[in-house]
Amino acid sequence: MSTVTVRMRVRPESEARFLEILEDVTAKVAAHEPDCMVYATWATREPQVYLMVEAYRSQAGRARHNELHAAIAPEFFSLLAEPPVVETLGAVIAGHPR
Repeated sequence: MSTVTVRMRVRPESEARFLEILEDVTAKVAAHEPDCMVYATWATREPQVYLMVEAYRSQAGRARHNELHAAIAPEFFSLLAEPPVVETLGAVIAGHPR
């Protein structure tokens, strides 16, 4: 299993475009990436700050996701106010991932 969290601070003037891209990619993940178990983003209590969780059955699934969405990545990351904070998680020790 391969799981990451991504904390992103979006530039206020870019938030609408950020959410538009996020909705599009999320729909594509749901429709075309069976190896992805979780692809979800939460708004935090801080304005323009979001936390994304991505979990894949394998590292290959995560790599495939990155390949499929490489074309939109430069624009997506240009909308951020600062570099994202990415954390790769270890094994699940409690809970029930699907």
